[in-house]
Amino acid sequence: MILKSLTLKNFKSYSAETFSFHDRFNLIIGENAQGKTNLLEAIHFLLAFKPFKQLRSEEVMSFGSSECRLKGEIQSQAGFDEINILLDKNHKTLKLNGKVVYRTSNVSGKYNVVTFLPTDIDLVKGSPQGRRRYLDSIICSLEPTHLRDLKLYQRALSQRNAILVKTSSLTLDKIEVWDEQLAEIGSQVISRRIEFINKIKPLLSRMYKQTSGLDQDIEIHYKSSIELNDDLEQSYKHKLSLEFEQDKKRFHTTVGPHRDQISFFIDGKDASIYASQGEAKNLALALKVSEIEMISQILGRTPILLLDDITSELDSNRKKFLFRFLQDFTGQIFITTTSIKEILYKGHIRGFHIKDRIVRQKDIQT
Repeated sequence: MILKSLTLKNFKSYSAETFSFHDRFNLIIGENAQGKTNLLEAIHFLLAFKPFKQLRSEEVMSFGSSECRLKGEIQSQAGFDEINILLDKNHKTLKLNGKVVYRTSNVSGKYNVVTFLPTDIDLVKGSPQGRRRYLDSIICSLEPTHLRDLKLYQRALSQRNAILVKTSSLTLDKIEVWDEQLAEIGSQVISRRIEFINKIKPLLSRMYKQTSGLDQDIEIHYKSSIELNDDLEQSYKHKLSLEFEQDKKRFHTTVGPHRDQISFFIDGKDASIYASQGEAKNLALALKVSEIEMISQILGRTPILLLDDITSELDSNRKKFLFRFLQDFTGQIFITTTSIKEILYKGHIRGFHIKDRIVRQKDIQT
């Protein structure tokens, strides 16, 4: 899969710009606050139909604009696609090859993109919510039905919580219909998470040893709020009934995948607490490389890589590992940097130098 071109109008710092990309390696160069990350975010928005993080429409559009547009041309094994996204203050319109896509979930995972961001260390050191969101996003890219189930689960959870807040004389039988929905959908969400963890675990362990050069044991633990047994749905419903009185007092649902914990362990110690900065960076890098390998293995296609100033976060050994990996990687790469000296890639590069909101394109041989 290759992103051939991208046209932006009123997207963050870009009022009007068209980019023509190299099939392999694209380098975005510039000082800080010049719009390098904005370009990566636009690419991510186009391919994943959403930005890196949840943003309001006003945060995506250029200051003072009432709408923004993105247009991209993608070449894949299935053929040639054109994507158009129009975003205004009220809604988003997505068109694929001239046809409006009314449900993003229908095309979720069509284009696979993996990001390397300086904040990826938060996957190790940050909140459980961040790890749940990351895990779910990978599963959605591999299995689009997961996105549908997440939305259905959140809807049922919101309804159940609303009833817990509003109805003081609530009895268990009056909320049973929502318990059944939560158990049916939530058990599917949990099952997919555990299945994915079991698949990525050996890859992550191998990649961590390669990035660190250390023979440390890496584990991923999934701690659920319900008992994990052969009849997960029934176990879920039973736990909801047990916690019903507590949920009434707290006015929210305390059982389900929205409460589950995903943790990384290095040599038996919780990495979120005990990992050094170096160990956390190794683990985050190994996790991202494992994600790429999983997409390639399961889907049989290579994702597009977006790396945002990641070289400044890595020491020389990790940087060498990363560029050895990128040298062998067969897909398309976009990487931002403040200095070309940080780039250890050997081959043909298309450079985009950004200064004072002016983009200059130049092909480079390194």
